[in-house]
Amino acid sequence: MGCVMTEPAGSDGIVDPEIALKREVETLAQRFPDVERADLDERVHEAYDKLKDEATIDSHLVAMTENRVTEDLRAEGETVHVRGEDAG
Repeated sequence: MGCVMTEPAGSDGIVDPEIALKREVETLAQRFPDVERADLDERVHEAYDKLKDEATIDSHLVAMTENRVTEDLRAEGETVHVRGEDAG
């Protein structure tokens, strides 16, 4: 069937990446409350820009960005906080 969009798309059908990246920063801020939001914002934008430079297709860059930042934070020893309904 059709594709369900969670963010407003432009006339070309592409979601504004800045809106999607802001949403990812919000998600990461909930998962990593001990990390400064400005740090998360910087990490998300840096990861996105790097992935975009390497990518031939942009369709999954935002999801890949969240995964990259999450992996980096975990590798640095940051604790992931999950909501009650996400746990076990």
